[in-house]
Amino acid sequence: MSGAQTTAGQGQPLTDLRGQVAIVTGASSGIGEAVAEALAARGARVTLAARREERLRALAERLEGAGHSETLTVRCDVRQPVDVRAMVQRTVERWGQLDILVANAGFGWRGPLVDGDPQRWKDMLDTNVYGLLLTLKYGVSPLLERQRGHVIVLSSVAGRVVTAGGSAYCGSKFAASAIAEALRMEVGSRGVRVTTIEPGVVISEFQRVAEYPPEILPNMLKGAEPLVPADIARAVVYALEQPAHVGISELVIRPTGQTYP
Repeated sequence: MSGAQTTAGQGQPLTDLRGQVAIVTGASSGIGEAVAEALAARGARVTLAARREERLRALAERLEGAGHSETLTVRCDVRQPVDVRAMVQRTVERWGQLDILVANAGFGWRGPLVDGDPQRWKDMLDTNVYGLLLTLKYGVSPLLERQRGHVIVLSSVAGRVVTAGGSAYCGSKFAASAIAEALRMEVGSRGVRVTTIEPGVVISEFQRVAEYPPEILPNMLKGAEPLVPADIARAVVYALEQPAHVGISELVIRPTGQTYP
């Protein structure tokens, strides 16, 4: 009995990411770039996917110049099925496997609903929801074939707390969290883990693209120090490195002093 207690207390060893193959969408900036860098530093081979090829090439050169593992750059618009299929196919052809899928591509836009720009709504929903569905549809299949692997879905606290001006963005992130949870239920028994990451305020080019008015961040932070992409990358690595039987279903990561949202 004492031996069993000791073994249980010690637990299983952490998952070694060296040699694993990962795809990171939206890798050209912000959280995606930081996650790709963190995975490469752990010895994973990483497919860097995004629309901005020049940024991907610069990131690949930086990672390989730092002595990290191999990278593959793939121009991918997650709204296009042909692009997503090609991203997955090129990854498997290059390394013969896929172990980690980080569905990070997305962007935000804020504004009162009645003043909304329908084209901006469509672009955002096509990326944050339809693009996520496509990424998971084609990216999860290689994991199921091997009955192992890990999916990371980047959602947001906007997927659990609605804010004025965030109707379309919050809606897209509520959808992302729901999609990830449904996937977890569908594939967990087949050896694939799914983790939803929901960050609070993370300073990146996100705020500029979302056209945040100047008062938004101070109102959210109330003087708190914001997060940076590397903070989220550490959380991703934490989830991935857990033993195979440990599923971190959801991580909400806010600046310590952020109480809203």
